[in-house]
Amino acid sequence: EGNALYRQGAFEEAVVRYQAALATGLRNPDLYFNLGNAQFKRGALGEALLNYERALRLSPDDPDIVENIAFANVSKVDRFDLDPPNAATRFVLAFYHWFSPNGLSVWVSLTFLIACVGAGGLLLSASRRMQWMVLLVSGLLGCGVGSALLATKAGDLNTPAAIVLAAETIGRSGPGDDFLQVFTLHEGTKVVLERNEGPWGLVRLPNGIGGWIVLGAIGMI
Repeated sequence: EGNALYRQGAFEEAVVRYQAALATGLRNPDLYFNLGNAQFKRGALGEALLNYERALRLSPDDPDIVENIAFANVSKVDRFDLDPPNAATRFVLAFYHWFSPNGLSVWVSLTFLIACVGAGGLLLSASRRMQWMVLLVSGLLGCGVGSALLATKAGDLNTPAAIVLAAETIGRSGPGDDFLQVFTLHEGTKVVLERNEGPWGLVRLPNGIGGWIVLGAIGMI
């Protein structure tokens, strides 16, 4: 029903149907993705990015979700001046993002198997010991690198991140309106929630700056 309403251009009604599906307990990347599209069409940038990010957590290697997040981010007000990565960093990041968690799991399994074959060859064969040693070391290195990347990827997916839903919210130096203003955030900005204290949460921005904002202004991914 939501998809039919979306195709008719009835985006408000489509949002209601998608949210009704979520209310049943259904958690599906396509549902979050479609809800994000409907929210974007109705001009709710924060809600759109929130649901795109929720879809990405369930399907981190979906190129359509990644593309829509990048497209929606163009409409954001907040921009952060970050130092551009060097060539080596760009290569590492590209390698990291190219592998999905499932792909890294397969990589770790295969390299572990290669290491086992190498170890078995060293124990059972008196010839070609150098080749078996190379196979063992290669497998262990590949397994170690893959395991580290998989652990990092799992940590990223489980980070308590959020999207700013309010049109504008103020970040302060402490959990209260009487503390010094540190920054102002706008709808659609992604933050990491480090801890909360009552109705306030300490968030960290992509540039490393932290501040306290009202939790009602954000939606948890």
